[in-house]
Amino acid sequence: MERIVFQGEIPSSFFEIRISIYQNDSFYPSENPTYILELFKEEAQRNEIIIYTDHKNIRLVGFFPENEDIAYAGFWETTHDLGLNHAVFELFFADIQQKNRRELIMPINFNTYQSYRLPLNTPIWKLFSGEPSEPLYYSQILLELGFDIHTHFESRMLRKEHVSWVYQNKQEVLSTLSGIPFNIIPLYPDIWQKYEKEIFVLIDAIFSANPFYKKISWEQFSKMYHYQFAEKLCPYSSVLFQEKSTNSLAAISLCLPHYGYSTKTKGNFKEDYPNLSPKILLAKSVGVHPNFRGQNLMNYLAAYAMLSFQDYYDDIIFCTMRSDNISLRFSDAFPHETSKYALFSKKL
Repeated sequence: MERIVFQGEIPSSFFEIRISIYQNDSFYPSENPTYILELFKEEAQRNEIIIYTDHKNIRLVGFFPENEDIAYAGFWETTHDLGLNHAVFELFFADIQQKNRRELIMPINFNTYQSYRLPLNTPIWKLFSGEPSEPLYYSQILLELGFDIHTHFESRMLRKEHVSWVYQNKQEVLSTLSGIPFNIIPLYPDIWQKYEKEIFVLIDAIFSANPFYKKISWEQFSKMYHYQFAEKLCPYSSVLFQEKSTNSLAAISLCLPHYGYSTKTKGNFKEDYPNLSPKILLAKSVGVHPNFRGQNLMNYLAAYAMLSFQDYYDDIIFCTMRSDNISLRFSDAFPHETSKYALFSKKL
């Protein structure tokens, strides 16, 4: 077992381990070694990064942010071997104690813009893009190593037969949407490109108070969220709200079809939507700028999507929200299917 302090290079075995573990998985979410190396280099400016690996069956990345008493870990991939994980985590725990960190939280790949969380069950739907996809034994191993669940998350699916109930419940919001003092801007790719830096600032303002949130650079953001990303979005349900009097962006809703039911998809709404079956809408990231909260805008964002939903989709999945998130109240009153995920922690 090797302990490697990151100094600008990642061993090739790091990526080979992941390929080996997911080789029989049709949903294998591939990694881009060049992108990940650039990410490590950027994050090394504010974290000490240590890679723990046997170069064959397990890898783990511990990172230690400056001026914090918590350690984090991510990029964890492992075969189903508890003894192997004991060996890796003993090395990691020794570093955590030597650095006087009181708690370990994982898995987070540096920040919540990147992959984080582990699945606790197998969803009834096919995995959607960005959904935690690790084998279920990952969470079992952490529990056996003495970790606790730190934060619960969930996705909820509303079936077609229950969507009509939502419309009955939201009639007042639907009827008043056109009168709100905000410009309603559908998020077509060209619109994304026009507002992309303002969107970056808006998203930071919306989510900056969330647990585990770390501000990222424009360069890191733009490598993930760009014109091609915007081509994936459903322009009939993805939207910006812009205050009319100041032209300030006030709220955003990012929704896209579930492309996972097609074997030939490029992840492009214009090209792929007509061939998708079933047609499921993913409500991915929805939020309101702190300066504009208290004006019922979350409900109006949902109402905007509802205007076109029945023409384009059958079911909807509200994706990977914290279980204590106020946004989940929207679906509380309606029958739904749930898939659950978690972040884990261990006090040292």
